[in-house]
Amino acid sequence: MFGARKGEAPERFQIAVAPLEPGPTARRERIPLPGGLTYPNGIAHTADGTLFVGLVSNGRVLRRTPDGAWTVLFPGSDEVFTVTSLRLDAPRGLLWGTSPDAMNLLRPGGIPGQRTSRLFALDVRTGEVRRLVHVPEGGLGNDIVVAPDGGVYVTDSVRASVLYLPPGAERLETYVSDPRLQAKGAGMAAVGPAGIALAPDGRTLAINTYGPGRLFLVRPGAAGTSPSVTELELPRRLENPDGMYFAPDGRLLLVEGALNSGDGRLLRIDVLGSARGPRPLEVLVSGLESPVNLTVATDGRVWISEARIRDRILRGPEAATPREFWVTALAPMK
Repeated sequence: MFGARKGEAPERFQIAVAPLEPGPTARRERIPLPGGLTYPNGIAHTADGTLFVGLVSNGRVLRRTPDGAWTVLFPGSDEVFTVTSLRLDAPRGLLWGTSPDAMNLLRPGGIPGQRTSRLFALDVRTGEVRRLVHVPEGGLGNDIVVAPDGGVYVTDSVRASVLYLPPGAERLETYVSDPRLQAKGAGMAAVGPAGIALAPDGRTLAINTYGPGRLFLVRPGAAGTSPSVTELELPRRLENPDGMYFAPDGRLLLVEGALNSGDGRLLRIDVLGSARGPRPLEVLVSGLESPVNLTVATDGRVWISEARIRDRILRGPEAATPREFWVTALAPMK
């Protein structure tokens, strides 16, 4: 059994990542989470292949070293009670994440809980909480991306906006708000801006909306003007898009949670190209179980957190908790 105390050494797990060919039947390798740990979501990595995985269920952040050893970087707390995203700010030694009171959303027709959503930063070496910034009242901070200068962009899933924390600032500000980012409906259909990714230019953002299944590019405006928001034409609506990350070749990798079909997918989309018409959706992997987030190395390796949470969302608390949870590892893809 995996201990809850920070730094406690659990049983070791090993995984070998085999070469992968693109396509819906592509082989992948599973990295099991230690027993008793549930609902992974936020995920990040360091240059040496160390993984960090955050849990929705209790705010715990796990660390897995390249030799396969798991430890607890952060045990969760009253201030950080769930983790829906993780991103590394390597130059400053910070592991940023979001902690919204989202567990009520996992019930049919559910709404966010009453605890204020917040942005946090851990010391990547010790797990100490270095920053804690509350999302403005009524918002739900979902996913994040860290800019080269250390600024942090946060999707607000209930207020159709992207928030921004400038380097060194103590309060979040609204970076962009647009009615096209709004979502309507009950439960997860009401979740708007979810996944966010920063393009290679360090300025352009890709944003998706979880319930409506739309995809946008946000580009900074000229001095004194608001950022521009452009919706990308797609051949179909995305099925509950969530975590995103730009691959080394500049194409966008995106996971579809697929609440309706249950067929979670990893897509690749050329969102920055100049071609006219709908952007093709290339399915790299299918059959994922509630994929929620991913992280991508500079050599093209991909790690995907599969939350296995679809049954809980559709049936509510009476749904049985799966016995096993894992992260899926994919070798570099062409």
